[in-house]
Amino acid sequence: MTYQPPMPPPARRGFSGPAVALIAVLALGAGCVGGVAVGSVGNTPTTTASPTETAPTEALQATSLPPAKEKKGRLVKLPDFKGQNAAITRQWLVDRGWNEFSDIKLGSQDQYDTMVLLPENWTVTKQFHGVGTKVKVGTTIVLTCTKAS
Repeated sequence: MTYQPPMPPPARRGFSGPAVALIAVLALGAGCVGGVAVGSVGNTPTTTASPTETAPTEALQATSLPPAKEKKGRLVKLPDFKGQNAAITRQWLVDRGWNEFSDIKLGSQDQYDTMVLLPENWTVTKQFHGVGTKVKVGTTIVLTCTKAS
């Protein structure tokens, strides 16, 4: 039997430590620049639209207070959202002080389309708070929607 020296360790594959650090810094920088670009879009001045431009349907035009004066805790009389586009309904609520992500819940009644991903493609069929109900701004609003036309 002859003596065999031990095998050397396998060659490392992948990036070295400094290369990983450089990639992380570049990704962080790109994310920050992208965030600034996206964040600045919301800061552009806008013109005040007429009521017919902000709410194209009569049901959404009936409001209790002008959108600019309503704050969390104020009461708003809810119109009948049934038959309205879910995106327009959501925007109506946001304009009056509701938080788009935490206060407005869109659910599906469809068997095969179970998640409302693009509200623009959905129609409201039910609302949790009844028509004409006065609801505090910030209260969770649940809207059931359908994608069927």
